Amino acid sequence: MQAYYAVGNRCAVDIASLQLPVALVTALAILDRKGFAVVDVDLIGLARQCVGSSQYRRGAKLTEAPAVVDCSGFVKWLYGQRGLWLPRRSIQQRSLGESVALDAISGGDLVFVSGCIDYYLDDPNDGVGHVGIATNHRTVIHAANAALGVVESPLDRFIGKQGFRGARCYLPNDREVLTLLTPPERNVEIADDIKWIVLQSLPQSSSASVV
Repeated sequence: MQAYYAVGNRCAVDIASLQLPVALVTALAILDRKGFAVVDVDLIGLARQCVGSSQYRRGAKLTEAPAVVDCSGFVKWLYGQRGLWLPRRSIQQRSLGESVALDAISGGDLVFVSGCIDYYLDDPNDGVGHVGIATNHRTVIHAANAALGVVESPLDRFIGKQGFRGARCYLPNDREVLTLLTPPERNVEIADDIKWIVLQSLPQSSSASVV
């Protein structure tokens, strides 16, 4: 399972995977007392807000998002709002998450295709040059180019005839992955940090078997 690294004061966490000795509701109550808050982030809704409003510039700085983005910076920013860190380049992003077949792509998955400039390790026929985020309507939202900015395109058109370079899922549909806002006094770098924050708040007898 992919490790969820925090982005700023947001961290995605699959609390069930932390194997805490208390129920989910108890763990969330502890986190609430410590100043954490669960936020609802709609990745596709955020992406659609950028359609027609965000500008494209190759090599855009991450600090300029979402006003100015390139394709990989756009999806990195989106997942950052979800509290999930992704690398900067599309070829690096493809190395994480779980592989998804073309006919199994669903909302939130990233779709990788060939582009104007492809990055590859040892096979130029597997080069990645562009990335977008899929919706549940067989479309892809992506930062296309300087003329179009961020657009929503049919999946088939986005991929083209020979362009498909894979798809990745970072948030499995069969798991409940929450986004936590962390209080300023807490240093959370990875979702596993949440485990120890909860355990430190339990009576010693409750956490002994896990620690």
